[in-house]
Amino acid sequence: MRFTPVFGALVPDPVLSLLWSLEERGVDIRIDGDDVLAMKPLSQISEPERVLIRRHKAHFLALVRGCNDVA
Repeated sequence: MRFTPVFGALVPDPVLSLLWSLEERGVDIRIDGDDVLAMKPLSQISEPERVLIRRHKAHFLALVRGCNDVA
């Protein structure tokens, strides 16, 4: 698996690709409470994508936080 440095962390390329794809599909992604990823609409996220999100939750949290910091 290839990794890309983003916001001071090495992020797996499939995680970056999925995040970009979700954003392109209009999925709203934010962090609620204690590291809970909230994504809407869920109908835009396939089961294999949900598995990838769960497997790499820490990377997704870091990316969402980083994006929020620069926005």
